[in-house]
Amino acid sequence: MYWKAPGIAGVLAGEINGASIKRAARSGADLTEVRVDTFRERDPDTLAEGLKRLRSKANLPVILTVRSRKEGGKYAIGDKERLELFKNLMPFADIADIELSSGGIIKNVVDSAKGHGKKVIISYHNFKTTPGDRILQEIVRKARAKGGDIVKIAAFARGPQDLRRLARILTDSKDLIVIAMGKAGSASRVLFPAIGSLITYGSLTDKTAPGQMSVKELKTEFRRYGL
Repeated sequence: MYWKAPGIAGVLAGEINGASIKRAARSGADLTEVRVDTFRERDPDTLAEGLKRLRSKANLPVILTVRSRKEGGKYAIGDKERLELFKNLMPFADIADIELSSGGIIKNVVDSAKGHGKKVIISYHNFKTTPGDRILQEIVRKARAKGGDIVKIAAFARGPQDLRRLARILTDSKDLIVIAMGKAGSASRVLFPAIGSLITYGSLTDKTAPGQMSVKELKTEFRRYGL
């Protein structure tokens, strides 16, 4: 791993500029997730220069994410553009995050990442509910089969039963990131790293998921519980 687990990933949304790079560098995060799907301007050459500056000045591993709209992406970006962004920006990232549902491009993104010696997170997001145990296990199995080094599951939790279900998947498998979204799931962003989730995500700029804390808040909670 490029970090000591559990790690805090600061989510950079909107654009890469001097202010956001400084914010990432000073945040105390262990990684930076660059959410390219939240960028209005997505010129690959400009983004490549931004990623180089971010890695150099913040000195943090970079997760490259171009989230699909159906799994929480801000802008509707077609698969062709998403694939080109991944391919062009892969040399300047350390980890690529691609959704399990990205059937048309997932193999090409994974192959590109592996070809550049990068790790791959294959992710699943459900903003309405938490699937049952069998479905969660099947998500993990399919993501591994697609080449995921790490499997990320983020699901909306309505109460303790959903939290217990998501916690169980952490005890069944390794190399997972598990997040319970929503008000009832906020505690998972500290609790789940304590029981094996590799990364938790905190905002550096705008929040990108329901129940997401800031990096500063997560750092405070990690210190409270000795993580």
